[in-house]
This record gives sequence, structure tokens and C-alpha cells, in this order.
Amino acid sequence: MEKSEYIYSQLSTHSVLNLIALHYDLSNPESCKFYARGLHDNYLISAGMKKFILRVYRNNWRSSEETGFELDLLRFLGDKGAPVAFPLLTPTGESSVFIDSPEGKRSVALFHYANGHAPGNDISIEESALLGKSVANIHSLTENYLTPRTRPVLDVPYLLDQSIATIEPFVEKEILIYLKTIQNKLQQALPRLVKEPGVFGICIGDVNPTNCHVDGNSLTIFDFDQCGYGFRAFEIGKFNSSIHAVASKKAIANAFLEGYQQLRQLSHDEISAIPYFEIVSHIWVMAINVSNADLIGQKWLEKPFWDRKIAILKALDKVLFINQIQPLRG
Repeated sequence: MEKSEYIYSQLSTHSVLNLIALHYDLSNPESCKFYARGLHDNYLISAGMKKFILRVYRNNWRSSEETGFELDLLRFLGDKGAPVAFPLLTPTGESSVFIDSPEGKRSVALFHYANGHAPGNDISIEESALLGKSVANIHSLTENYLTPRTRPVLDVPYLLDQSIATIEPFVEKEILIYLKTIQNKLQQALPRLVKEPGVFGICIGDVNPTNCHVDGNSLTIFDFDQCGYGFRAFEIGKFNSSIHAVASKKAIANAFLEGYQQLRQLSHDEISAIPYFEIVSHIWVMAINVSNADLIGQKWLEKPFWDRKIAILKALDKVLFINQIQPLRG
């Protein structure tokens, strides 16, 4: 009989507790709940008065090299006192352990829990400014951060060109023609930023109102799955793309930028690039959905999905290009 192949399996909560007992010096883990399935599996652990998140990484989405990049960065930021949920170390000093699964070896990491709640689409002006300032803090702390580990570079060839190539088999000809048209416009109009310190560096990759928790006057950012080296203007464009459904989007986006610039001033070229990176980010997220079709199901990538995504893209396109907002050239 031919051996079955697996692309995804889910660890039981009982096995998670056993895993923690085996690999972590955590006193009295009392309960484990399956918390959320995103690009990876996340479990909520309660131990006394403390909470933790255990993440089981999908090995067909992130390699051990890419996972190591993320965890090393978070440990560095945690040691610097940055507002991030960073991983605990095992007694042997490791940020992660490996487990066997039907689909092969998977990385597992235990994170400090981010207290508070995610603002989501109800994010306030004050919370957006605080998030912007927190992102700027992370950018400042990683100004000279170097690592021997590699990840995809968050540049236009990766975010835009590779994304459209990924999307191509999933869309009708009319949509593909439109995507290639906007691809060409972006390549021509996007301000030419230089990969120099400050302008280019570590990016979180997915700053949005659901990837942070606010607790009073403090804020903690989590989920660095999309992190890598990129343009800091992209980071802000990515945030703007995540709040497209927020009624007061313009005010929230302005508050984020103002909060950011309290710590890090952006050049005119960088600011002019933000709306272009917002469109690029929207296309990139579409490609991430497509890349995970085997996990989320093809049903969710049928016509209604593309109708919604392309409608948002056309609205951004109209504002940026039809109204002829001119970029500043470097």
C-alpha cells in the first residue's frame, strides 16, 4: 500500500503540554488551548498567573533557516527591551526545538504572551500613534543588526514581481492583464530608494492592528513571520494596506506616521513612496493567500475573493495614479 503524504497536521493540546514539560523549565503549566491557526499553529498556555504562546511552525511555509532568522531577531529585540513578544530559551539555551510530524520536522517556539487586546479595525488615533512609535523604536534598535541567516529580501522584485507570478495561475486573463498593467506603473513611478542604512534595514513585515496588543499605555508587537530586510517606507505602506476597512483610515494612517516620526524622521522620497508600497503590499498579501491555498482551501480563492481584492486595488490605483500624485525622485 502506498504511503500517505501529509502537508499539514495539528498537534493535540495534550501533546503540547508534554512537549513543554520535556523542553522548557516552565513551572506548573496548567492548561493549553488551541488559540489560532494563521500561517502557523498557535496554542495559549497558562502557568500560574502567566500566559505564553507556543507556536508550531509549518515546515512547508518556513524553513528552519527562516525560522531561525525570526527567532534570533526577536531574542535580540527582547534583550534590548523592545516592545515585542519574544521567545523563551530552553534550559540548553535554544530559542526553538524540533518535533516529528507526519509532514516531517517542525520548529516549535514558546513566546511570552502579549498582555492586553488587539485593537483591530477599532484602533484609535492614540493607539495608532503608539504603534507607529513602537515600530520606529524597533527600526532604530536594529539599525546595525546583522545576522548570518538569510530570508527573502522585502524589495520590489520579491514583493511585487514574484507575487504576480505566484498569482498568475489563479486568476482569469482580465485580472492578470490589470495586475501586469499596475505592475508596470508601479515599477515606473515608485521612487528610487537607495539600500542604505536607515532607509533600508530590518522590517517586521506585517505591522497591523491585529498583530499587537494594547494594555493601557503600553503596546506589544508580535508575529514576525514576514520579517526581513527591506525599505522602512514599505513597513508603513504595509500598515496602511491593513487598515483599508477602517472608517477613519486617513486619520489613523496619519497618526501612525506622526508617531513613527517622533523617533525616526523619514525623507521626502520615503514619504512619497509609502502609497506605492501600500499597493505593493496589497498584491503581496494576495500572493500569500494563494501560496497557502492547500491550507485555507481553494473555496476561499474563488471569484468573490478576487472581486474584493481587485476592487480594493482599483480604489488605491485610482487615488494614486488617476489623480496623478507625482513621486519625488531621488
